[in-house]
Amino acid sequence: MNMNQLVSGDQEFWLSQLPKYQQSGVQSMLSAGLGYEAAASAWMSGAVADGTAPFGAGLGPSLFFEKFLDQMHDFLCTGINYDQEREAIMSGFKPGQAGLAASISAAIAPHLDAAPAFLAPAVALLLCAIAKMGLAAWCQIQTDRRTAASPEPASPPPDS
Repeated sequence: MNMNQLVSGDQEFWLSQLPKYQQSGVQSMLSAGLGYEAAASAWMSGAVADGTAPFGAGLGPSLFFEKFLDQMHDFLCTGINYDQEREAIMSGFKPGQAGLAASISAAIAPHLDAAPAFLAPAVALLLCAIAKMGLAAWCQIQTDRRTAASPEPASPPPDS
């Protein structure tokens, strides 16, 4: 079994694994027309309900979401920094098994200094997006995003 098999399946399954209060907020965002990744970004910024202040300020939530995507990419696609966690998940889970989103949340939470319970809805939403497009396609999109975001190496000064 591989990671691709674990994250495939029905999008609704991943959302049904969340506690009811989180499901409600996520469903509200999806009903408002947000896609899975946009809803995950909104969740991470705290824009879950009208009339509430988002977490952080300015570009903070966007930057945090980028870091979250980086960690999800590392976990699901490259394995960088996650060898033991990936091995435990690969040996302990079957495709479509409840608890996978929670386990991924718990694995990446220390790298983001965030609570796994806060990350779980965003993880579930990204798993929905991944299940829809396929892990290989999602990994390539994230690789391209990270490559485009990394600064170009400085060119050496011209000889004088």
